[in-house]
Amino acid sequence: MRHSTFIQDPDKTDGFHPRMSRRAKIFTWVAVLALAGVALFLYLRSDAYALKRVAVEGNAVVSDTEIQSLLPMGENLFSLDTDEVEQRLSRHPYLAEVRIEKAYPDKVVVRVTERTPACYLAEGPLQLLAGNGTVLPMYGVDDARREEGTVFDLPVLTGYEIERKGELESYSDGAILAVCGLCAEMQRQALPLLDELVEVRPHADHLEGLLADGTRILFPLECAPSTLAALQAVYTRERQVGFTELDARYENQIISRHRTG
Repeated sequence: MRHSTFIQDPDKTDGFHPRMSRRAKIFTWVAVLALAGVALFLYLRSDAYALKRVAVEGNAVVSDTEIQSLLPMGENLFSLDTDEVEQRLSRHPYLAEVRIEKAYPDKVVVRVTERTPACYLAEGPLQLLAGNGTVLPMYGVDDARREEGTVFDLPVLTGYEIERKGELESYSDGAILAVCGLCAEMQRQALPLLDELVEVRPHADHLEGLLADGTRILFPLECAPSTLAALQAVYTRERQVGFTELDARYENQIISRHRTG
């Protein structure tokens, strides 16, 4: 009697090839990863990462609302080109520098350096000047101020004729820069004296300021911050007794000249 012996093919298990099993597993993992990638892509492109919130730092003249109006609200943060947006905001006449930082998932932080108005230049068409002598648009701020025709309450540089610069051009004349720098520093220190200063007239060796009540203040062409702080203290004290003039042209001293009679 003949006996048959069945030898199982080691590469086969119940008719299923192991190589096919490995391929199926690889295909399954590839499909899972692809689906996960698609899901992640769709999630990252969803409204969860759309620009909804804005924080603005460094602004005093241009409002948060106006800066936000220049941003692509609703755009996905992953596709937001911060360089392009910075360039767009920098075209605003009152914004000298702009830096934008993304804060995922839906916020940007906008840090700005403004061209802050310092004074007006008279003796011709009235011009608004920044602290560095740049000519600013008279109504270059938000719509509410434009509609109201609001102007900045700043001193006026008078008695000085010069060839006029155009908008966003800068004066390099020493007298104009001295007045702009003086007013800008008084703003920086938030000196109450600035509210009383209505006119500044440059002279060859000093600046003459006129207050609202007609009294005079004489400034050096280059007025140190410490001198302005001391001048504010003397002004606050002397106004109680009345004076006609404060003279800050001399180093380490401020001279007050009082009314007589």
